[in-house]
Amino acid sequence: MELQQLKEYLFDFDNSHIKNTPYLNKEKLNRELIFTESYWNTIYCNLGEQLDSFFKTLNEEERGLYFKFGVECILNFIQANFTGPELTHCFSEFFHATLWTNFDCKTHLSVDDEEINVNTKHPALLSVALIIFKHCKFDTVLNLWWYWRALIVHQQILDELSPKLLDEADRLHKELQNLHLHMHFQTLLELEQAQLYQIYRNIPKSEQHLHKARELMGIKHEMVGALGKRTKYQENNVAQLQLLVTVSDSDTRCDVNEFVVPKNLALEDDVRLDTVKFNTEPDQPSLTDLEQKYLVLSIKHMIISQPRDNLYYEEIKPFLDYLLNQRNTWVVRVVALLIRCKLESSHKRTIERCLLQCEEVVQCVRREEPQCFNRLTGIFSTHFPPMWKIEEQLAELMLNTGLVKASLDIYLKLQLWEEVIVCYTLLKMRHKATEIIKERLEANPSVKLWCLLGDATDDINCYETAWELSRHCSSRAQRHWAEHLYYRKQYLNAIPHFEESLRINPLQVPLWLHYGFAALETENWQLAATAYKRYTMLEPGNFQAWNNLAKTYIKLGNKHAAHQALHDAIKCNFDNWKVWDNLMVVSVDVKAFSDVINAYHRILDVKGKHVDAEVLQALVYHVTTSAEEPNSLLRRAQELLGRLTSVCPLEGILWDLYADLAPNVATTIQRLQRAHRGYTQLGWEKDISQCRQVLRICDKLGQYVLNDEIISSDVLVSNVRLSLTASLSAIKKQQFNDPLNVDDLVILLQKVTEKCRSAVSTS
Repeated sequence: MELQQLKEYLFDFDNSHIKNTPYLNKEKLNRELIFTESYWNTIYCNLGEQLDSFFKTLNEEERGLYFKFGVECILNFIQANFTGPELTHCFSEFFHATLWTNFDCKTHLSVDDEEINVNTKHPALLSVALIIFKHCKFDTVLNLWWYWRALIVHQQILDELSPKLLDEADRLHKELQNLHLHMHFQTLLELEQAQLYQIYRNIPKSEQHLHKARELMGIKHEMVGALGKRTKYQENNVAQLQLLVTVSDSDTRCDVNEFVVPKNLALEDDVRLDTVKFNTEPDQPSLTDLEQKYLVLSIKHMIISQPRDNLYYEEIKPFLDYLLNQRNTWVVRVVALLIRCKLESSHKRTIERCLLQCEEVVQCVRREEPQCFNRLTGIFSTHFPPMWKIEEQLAELMLNTGLVKASLDIYLKLQLWEEVIVCYTLLKMRHKATEIIKERLEANPSVKLWCLLGDATDDINCYETAWELSRHCSSRAQRHWAEHLYYRKQYLNAIPHFEESLRINPLQVPLWLHYGFAALETENWQLAATAYKRYTMLEPGNFQAWNNLAKTYIKLGNKHAAHQALHDAIKCNFDNWKVWDNLMVVSVDVKAFSDVINAYHRILDVKGKHVDAEVLQALVYHVTTSAEEPNSLLRRAQELLGRLTSVCPLEGILWDLYADLAPNVATTIQRLQRAHRGYTQLGWEKDISQCRQVLRICDKLGQYVLNDEIISSDVLVSNVRLSLTASLSAIKKQQFNDPLNVDDLVILLQKVTEKCRSAVSTS
């Protein structure tokens, strides 16, 4: 198929003007085929194997018409439910005709007993498109590609992630790898594959396709530090994160055209600048439409793969600033603004701008400009959300700013009953939510409504009714049941319901976390390990989950796995000293002493002071007894103890261990003297355990000072003699139930004294 023809069939017109699109007329999509009843009758009367047989009887031109029919169906579905503007009344009139009485499109689109979102308009359009792309074999590339796109749309109108659709996508993915396309279309396909796997939180596959797209385009980006200002009254430039982008020099580069796009509202704050003002602004290239979509997906990849720490927003903001400073297509501009609204919604200086910006996006979806064909296919490579998701985001912003009544109105319109319950609770009218849900149940009973009634009334029987209504097929019913018990700390009772819900749908990310915690609380370590492992595969940015996973591995005796889990935990929370402490202790058990030292240094960075004698004793013992360890580990252990003794100079145990790593006898004695001083703090002689420590240090001091390397005239000899004399005198005065044996120390003191006298006699 020729490139221009492929472009038209794929509807790749995000960055095109009307005059360049012969596939379209000048005003709207060609909808003549959609209103041809014979197409609908043929498809709905020949479902299943009959449909395959029917399409085989058609010639290529006839199959081409059916395929165009499918393409136009899904494009109009996207316009109606995603990009706007609203379709004409002709559609409503057509789909209310008697033609549709014998086929339930909503049931056809439901997956694993999960219905499509209640706000979905004209589901028949997507239903027939899926059927055609799967059964009408017109062109291998087009069939596979449009079916992939249809799966993306299908998943986005479901309220839950569908394992069945993911299995279908995985099957299709294998076939897509065999296609050989022009660079532009191959890049576009890589981006669209990355988007679908990001939806399912398959980070490795998403990263794989983003990497391929990046290589095909020749785009590179990196975060660097640059001097700049971020507030209006800032006098000095300080280091800020800056995104640098380089692109390939190609004659085929095509700049983004001028389109009507949503306004990028300025941040009207008294202090903060809208964007960082760098001391030296780099010469940044203009990006093509595909390169901008790549950056959008890169942002999404960061959002699902990185921990929500202090750097999270700071690392993503340069990407958004870079994108919004470019000329964008309509889809890229909308998605970038929505992402910024989401990220800035928790900051008090930006929350007002977020609210106004989200309102602007909602309004722009309803406007007639730009033309619909400039909006449509960009949704497959930018995570463009359905209309109701955008309105839901607006309602959430309203709720966060205290506009409870306004947000309630939107939630009621969208039939988001869980949020309605929250709003009515805030308004102290929770009974009203119950009344509305009961009214809906009387009109149209459903599993979801029974579950929400259970949430509103705390009646566990509602979940059981929902479960029976679903014929034991609803993951939602079991999930609500499990969560009801979980939040009442009935963990043992909740576990079977968690298991049943996750058996039906294993893609419920938060549920794995709660399941793991319930198992942890009931000390079912194997179950907890399984749950946390699955959760971290889907949500790798939660340090607490990694930490709990490590705990379960320790309980199961798998310390090497715990060690790796803790490494993943610190990637998510670099400043939590307790996680570093856990890593340090486990590293001792697996003899990863380099990690022990790294972890200890990081604890000191965060906490300032920290003494763990057992860990340090294990480290020093390993360094001094293992012949296989390199000198670098000895040097690093010395550096660690040197740092510790400088911040905790009165801790005897630190000097005691530091002495074991001394390079010579004189240094050993000096450090043991500091250890002796640390052990003999006020009142030490009244504690028998402290007395034993002092006796041990005195013995070591005496032995070292008698070494031939120490001459009798060395001041160390007399100092040690005084320390031994004072310690021995203090211990002898104590009356312990279990008397200490000081005979060896008395003999040692005599030898040290004789060495002192020999120095006097020789002088």
